[in-house]
Amino acid sequence: MRGHGYAAYLRVYQPLAAFPSAERAEWAAYVESGQTLPASLLIGREERRGLARALGLAVGPEREHALIQRVGAMVYVCPLRTELRTLQSLVAFHGSLPDEVADAFVSSYEVQRAVTTLERLRRERPACRSHIQLAVWYVPLPWFSLFDSSERRLSHPDGDSPARLTYQTSMAKARARVSRALRVVQEVMEDGEVVGTIEELRDWLHGFGPDSLVQLDYGGLVKAIPYADLIEDQSAAEVWEALEALEEGDLERSSTIYGSLTERWSRLRGRESSN
Repeated sequence: MRGHGYAAYLRVYQPLAAFPSAERAEWAAYVESGQTLPASLLIGREERRGLARALGLAVGPEREHALIQRVGAMVYVCPLRTELRTLQSLVAFHGSLPDEVADAFVSSYEVQRAVTTLERLRRERPACRSHIQLAVWYVPLPWFSLFDSSERRLSHPDGDSPARLTYQTSMAKARARVSRALRVVQEVMEDGEVVGTIEELRDWLHGFGPDSLVQLDYGGLVKAIPYADLIEDQSAAEVWEALEALEEGDLERSSTIYGSLTERWSRLRGRESSN
């Protein structure tokens, strides 16, 4: 399995009050303990553990952590759900490979054990779901459809701290935008990979409460993209420029913009195979 180096993240932060009572009490105690860790430290730790797993190294259990945001008096929680996401990634990775090579990377025994554990987690905690989607070496273009260019935030690198590029919006706005994007794309193509990806994204968002926050974080990608290129990166604005051209029936302009975006991100993603 691939490591988590140079990964981008799409996250949902739920209000503390939106969690089931037992879990709400756990996260309230976690927040009040004062032992919450900075996002950069938690993400770095998770990426190192993901790389260790990819190299076949033993990784011991660790307490569940979460990313925390405070907006006024509201506390928002994004559980890492590391075990859940690791199991889901393992099953998905195995399923993405041809049958004749899949077992060379992940044994059928490991996959079956992961499936069994996931089924047990669903039975024991039916409300438990992954608050985070991850993409290695690129940002899936449909993710940008959730955001407006005005919601883009870029921080300058400072000493040992790299730059950080994020977008953040309300769940209501994210849902409205993904629904609009889906309608626009479906008018041109009834089915296909792009439509399916946007549908999955819409369904994932609807698994969370309407008062949640949605965040796109370039994460480790900022280590692979020069800061000057981050300054120039306006991918969300370009995605919406392509979608609006499609709405207006200007297929040529939409195709040109989308093609340029795809090529730019494909060049970065192509570096994955050389690392």
